[in-house]
Amino acid sequence: MKEFYEFDEERYQRKSRIKSYILVALIFTLIGGLVMYSISPYVFGQKAADNQPAVRENDNFADGRGAVEKEEEAKNTVIGSTEDLYINRDNPVADIAEKVEKAVVGITNRSEMVVQDFFFFNRSTVRPVEGYGSGIIISKEGHILTNHHVIEGAKELFVILSNGEKIEAKLIGSDPQSDIAVVKVDYDDLTVAKIGDSDKVRKGDFVIAIGNPLGHELAGTVNFGVISAANRKLQLPEKTMELIQTDAAINQGNSGGALVNMNGEVIGMNTIKFGGGTIEGLGFAIPSNIFKPIAEEIIKTGKVTYPQKPWLGIVITEITEAMSREYGYPVGVLITDVQSDSPAAESGLKPGDVIIGLNGQKIKTIKELRGILDNSEVGGIVDMELWREENEFVLKVKLGGIDVYD
Repeated sequence: MKEFYEFDEERYQRKSRIKSYILVALIFTLIGGLVMYSISPYVFGQKAADNQPAVRENDNFADGRGAVEKEEEAKNTVIGSTEDLYINRDNPVADIAEKVEKAVVGITNRSEMVVQDFFFFNRSTVRPVEGYGSGIIISKEGHILTNHHVIEGAKELFVILSNGEKIEAKLIGSDPQSDIAVVKVDYDDLTVAKIGDSDKVRKGDFVIAIGNPLGHELAGTVNFGVISAANRKLQLPEKTMELIQTDAAINQGNSGGALVNMNGEVIGMNTIKFGGGTIEGLGFAIPSNIFKPIAEEIIKTGKVTYPQKPWLGIVITEITEAMSREYGYPVGVLITDVQSDSPAAESGLKPGDVIIGLNGQKIKTIKELRGILDNSEVGGIVDMELWREENEFVLKVKLGGIDVYD
């Protein structure tokens, strides 16, 4: 037996309306997807970074510039991806190098070296040798700054300008302690370097090293780097130097060259590189605020004058109470050696003497002795009470002077 259902027209129309709504929703979803795809570079790309609203090329920023201008500025100043690490249309490094390199010169040092004869060991010959370095033009009068070790021992000096012209130079003065020297050439129309303030140098600042590494064939070489340390105290044989540390390549021949900031100012003179198979990026320069007054004094007087402190020229050690009882020497300061041609030698002091008093004050320690000497005048005469071979007496000693570098 078949069952028949009556046709429900109202239910049929309701289902048709639902299908129509679904179809319209699908169509709008498709259209919306196409629209989002077309504008996605503006919504999800550089135009709307950090979830900011998309900006079109004709929209204005708060400063009145459009998107095109902003994008061009970013290309010139921003470090980008690994595929395009640094985009710089104007290249300030090239501009600065072009500006400063004419103020950097090469220096040739012609000297002589004594060579022992290979077959006749009691005979030697003198052979000419050449050394190379760099220099910085610091005056229109032709004064050129360089390192002392670049010109040391020179019989002849020559300067090679950036245009390749070679000119004979004369030494104005040199200071081995600061490793600074000044030479001079007679030449018109020199480009003078602008000297900057090295006290403003900060760790991480960009710098350019300009010089002649490995000789004049590589003259005017430009190396780019950063300041690794602004005030590095470096202990060298017989002296301590305060230097700027940089990772800009400094090689043999760069000595005396310029270390330049991004304003085109010389803030250091390249002077030292540490080398070796495990060492990279350790270059040093003398700060401009150190070399400038020294160079000015050399130009003015031909030398550098340092303050002095009193000096005797003796090697000493203390005799304690225990040592006095054991060896029979009095408590005091024992002179173990006297330097030849020293004030002590000229005054008659001898090894084995014990200083037991100075200017009427008893002396038991080195600290007490130095305290009195440091408050005395260079060239002054002091009354020194001595013990020598079981005899005590007073000796008048004239104090010499020694330069104070620190």
